[in-house]
Amino acid sequence: MPATIPTIYSTLLLTILLFYGLISFLRGSIRDRTTDATFTVDKFAVDKITDDHLLKQVRDHFQQRAYKVVEIDPERDVVNLLGQVKPSLFLAIFLTVLAATGLICLGLVLGILIPDLENLWLWLAVFSPIAGVFYWRGTPRERKVSMRLLPETRLKVRAHKDEIEELQRALKLEKIDA
Repeated sequence: MPATIPTIYSTLLLTILLFYGLISFLRGSIRDRTTDATFTVDKFAVDKITDDHLLKQVRDHFQQRAYKVVEIDPERDVVNLLGQVKPSLFLAIFLTVLAATGLICLGLVLGILIPDLENLWLWLAVFSPIAGVFYWRGTPRERKVSMRLLPETRLKVRAHKDEIEELQRALKLEKIDA
């Protein structure tokens, strides 16, 4: 059954929209995801844990994750830490495979629409490693963590979303909606 012109053009439109989504996903992979969170200690452990003990736990957690203290502001009771983070090899490969799939689909649709470009999909796939390199070079290498101890054994943290989730999981802290 031959493809009709409206079918080919609607497929091209959908492919272009999906390709735009792929580009947005690639740009989002290097976007800064710094966020704030306020934690409290588990309700059953409040009696056992003091402010000093909580700070020691948090300090040990971030030292294990290769963070170093770079600044202490005693006026505001804020501690700033800095750590080096390596980009994810898995994510770089995943993004390259996604880009290859998107470029092949775009090339196939264009090859159907313009018969002279029937092997375009093969040539477009060659450019897919650019996505992995874009992620690898664009990922921020330094991550900053800012902490402040609040009254009633509460802790306010400003850090990358993944670091906050890891801190919450490792120390079994409860997140407070602020």
